Amino acid sequence: MPHIADFLDRNKAVEHKPLPFIEDLKAAGSPGPRTIIVSCLDPRCIPEAFFNLHAGEALVHRNAGGNVRTALRDIVTLDSLFGLDEICIVHHTDCGTTHTTDDQVRAHVKKTADPASWPEVDKLDIWAVTDIEESVKGDLEWVRTTPFIRDELKKGTQGFVFDIKTGAVTKVEPKTAF
Repeated sequence: MPHIADFLDRNKAVEHKPLPFIEDLKAAGSPGPRTIIVSCLDPRCIPEAFFNLHAGEALVHRNAGGNVRTALRDIVTLDSLFGLDEICIVHHTDCGTTHTTDDQVRAHVKKTADPASWPEVDKLDIWAVTDIEESVKGDLEWVRTTPFIRDELKKGTQGFVFDIKTGAVTKVEPKTAF
């Protein structure tokens, strides 16, 4: 597997076309992307590929498990910048978060953490997953109830499961309607 030095070497060969600054886009009347996709950082789960996205069509936030709660800061920041219309939550089959538990992750952190920090480690919300569809439903419910996301944006939120074997993206209905 390549390392950072390899990535830097590859970058030297890239022909970069200058991109506009955000202010240039605003001055040109471009509304910017109106959808944020929150998905897993697993290299098998690439929304740009399975949604066939083109540059600038959507914002993509990736984190372990595609957890919408850890994306909150980015969602509200980007909403203030672009005025988002939609949140698209995508989890995927065989997610790494289904292969561990919160306690296993905390134990791993404690191996190298200062014992004085262990009470904080015990409070870490890892959000390990046991059921992918239920984790999407949980994220949808969290969006529905959080006070930090505008009601209009909440109503534009949908959840999906990406099947890494078939490529299918299946809609997950929320427990409670928005």
